[in-house]
Amino acid sequence: MDKTTRLTVSLVLVRVILGVSMLMHGISKVSDLAGTVGFFSSLDVPAFMAYLVILIEIVGGIFMIIGLLVPLVALGFVVVLATAMFLLGLNRGYVGGVELEVILIVLSIATGFAHFEKKLFTFLPNVK
Repeated sequence: MDKTTRLTVSLVLVRVILGVSMLMHGISKVSDLAGTVGFFSSLDVPAFMAYLVILIEIVGGIFMIIGLLVPLVALGFVVVLATAMFLLGLNRGYVGGVELEVILIVLSIATGFAHFEKKLFTFLPNVK
């Protein structure tokens, strides 16, 4: 297997696991929608934002898995995750605190850059 193939496979694996992770977070929010809206309200965040976050996580997760609008979806993930970090407090520390958000943000940025092309649908990133 040549270097280009290894890089392509690696990036697709990262993109798929990122999409699955965000999709699962969105599904968990939908499974307790009242609790999710209540939690957002407890942070003084309007209820419609809960629905927007769920939409970004579920639709974005599916799009990320199939390779549709990857840079735009990655940007959406970064915004959602960074906002969560700041709303929940950075004083939680790294391990057991903001660790997951930081990892997912870095994966989102890397995936968005790897798929940054002018194509609407890119299953395989442009690795050369």
